[in-house]
Amino acid sequence: MRRWRAASGALALALTLAACARHPAPGAVLPYDPLRETALVRDAAAGFIGAEARGDESADTLLVPGADFIMGGIPVTSRPRLAGVLGPGQATVVDLRTQLAGDFAWVVAVYDWADDGGTDSARGRATMILERRSAGWRIRHVHSSTVAPWR
Repeated sequence: MRRWRAASGALALALTLAACARHPAPGAVLPYDPLRETALVRDAAAGFIGAEARGDESADTLLVPGADFIMGGIPVTSRPRLAGVLGPGQATVVDLRTQLAGDFAWVVAVYDWADDGGTDSARGRATMILERRSAGWRIRHVHSSTVAPWR
């Protein structure tokens, strides 16, 4: 009888562990998969550029508290926080390159911005440093500048 209880207890434990392995608890950190993490970094960076260009406050949800912004060599504390974004409008990400190093990533982005009336536009370039947190990838630092048009 003891042998049966020990075996059934071990079987129950094994089944429970197997179920947990297939269905992680909400908020659980998944194993590190570089392809998945790269996609998440790209989504965070592009999402921030789009939201910031629209003047959407949801951009703040993609930031680490106290994130800093440098625009053309000058610290920025108010919107817009990306160079070339002159007010509410739309941004198109032209190029986005990412690199990962454990729980940190950096992004080099090129984006085009146009105002909602279609009368003003600019091209910007940004370098972002992101940190992997339990809530996902968040932006810690952004350095951006406008790209001067070729004449």
